[in-house]
Amino acid sequence: MSSTTPPRTLPTIIQGGMGVAVSSWRLARRVAELGQFGVVSGTGIDTVVVRELQNGDPNGRIRALKSYPDQSIVSYLVDRFFVEGGIGPETSYRLLPIHRPNPTVRSQRILSAAAFSEVFLAREGHDGLIGINLLAKMKRYSLACMYGAMLAGAGAILIGAGIPVEEAEQIPKLAAGQMARIRMDVDTSAAPDPATSYYYELDPADIVENPPVLEHPMFFPIISSDLLARILQKKLPDDLITGFIVEAAIAGGHNAPPRGKKYDEAGHPVYDQKDVANLEKMAELGYPFYLAGGFGKPDRLREALEAGATGVQVGSLFSLANESGYPAATKRRLITLIHQRRARVRTDGRVSVTGFPFKVLEVEDTLGAPGNLETRTRICDLGYLQQMYVDEKNKLSTRCPAEPVDIWASKGGNPADTKGRGCLCNALMSNIDLGQMQKWGPEEKMFTAGDDLVNLPLASLENPEYSAEDVIRYLLGEDQGPDA
Repeated sequence: MSSTTPPRTLPTIIQGGMGVAVSSWRLARRVAELGQFGVVSGTGIDTVVVRELQNGDPNGRIRALKSYPDQSIVSYLVDRFFVEGGIGPETSYRLLPIHRPNPTVRSQRILSAAAFSEVFLAREGHDGLIGINLLAKMKRYSLACMYGAMLAGAGAILIGAGIPVEEAEQIPKLAAGQMARIRMDVDTSAAPDPATSYYYELDPADIVENPPVLEHPMFFPIISSDLLARILQKKLPDDLITGFIVEAAIAGGHNAPPRGKKYDEAGHPVYDQKDVANLEKMAELGYPFYLAGGFGKPDRLREALEAGATGVQVGSLFSLANESGYPAATKRRLITLIHQRRARVRTDGRVSVTGFPFKVLEVEDTLGAPGNLETRTRICDLGYLQQMYVDEKNKLSTRCPAEPVDIWASKGGNPADTKGRGCLCNALMSNIDLGQMQKWGPEEKMFTAGDDLVNLPLASLENPEYSAEDVIRYLLGEDQGPDA
């Protein structure tokens, strides 16, 4: 199946892939049931699954995993991590080994099974469209996640936070059950041979016995400019790209760095007209495209359609819907704070170790509040955003500027690079009540949101909740809301 010819009419609304399990299977499933494009987040999904198992499996992962084609890895996960009735609130979660640049096959199999379970649950009970969202900055995780999602019948793969050329090239290989590999971003400045390239490999035959021929999912790169769209079009065959998601700098989560490379005195990015995509040039490319970042309003949806877009991608509005992965109490609190005008969004140029700007929702008693980040005890025990480097002995290793400064420096890192860095891995797990209980106390939260969420058009102080259906009805103009 050519990915440039969608197997169905594309929906008008894509529900964005957010955080760690904020774009949960429940949210994606409900959006797809309502005829739109549901998306699950693949970020950290293996840790999500093993922590849910340790919580007594409240979301039915074991039931979903019974349909996975490799029951030996399912048995391993259940035997090692499932706790009947769940661990106590003061008990630390058992950790998975960090997924290394040269991973064990077991680590790949766990990641594949976890992604399978998320997509499987999202696809149950309807024939709507479900995709999985991944980050190009997390290349070590992409292949296993994509393969597990494809085994579960994911209809689309969406990748942002980078230029996902090689990821796209591997999709047809994985679908055919062939060996796939992806070149990793590695700092080789200290290596004996800086020109050496390093690859991550995944063989479907290592993941499941007799790999099946799978349906080729649609592929949507998440980009920030028409220039990047043209680059991808030139680098990739036409049958690898279904369409584009063009994300403006006011979108939540990670943002593209400003093209003018402008930053203020605090290190926060400054965007200008250079960072606005030329929609006429996007339309000229001939691909379906969606607009994201500030398009969570009926008038912005109409504006997008008039500009030739297929529709819009909306994240932040969905993040506080009843079906999202945030706990109910968290959503009520955030909705209340927003309607009280007690929450604001900043574009932080330092907090994410990826080097990409990251939207932080400033909420008291979280790491997003100014000054609170410096009080966190540094530790890197999940490792999803670790950077790869080769030392002077030609050893491939990982390091993270959010880990203890002395450890970072011992690995050749510049101590100045640690300033203002936060551990998104642990904070985003805490956001969904899967935070680790460390020796010194629980990991704290850090929320992200697009700039427009502070003008939340749904819910109220008196009734601080709304559903995914409310979001869709609002966007389509069926329920105008107070500010439409």
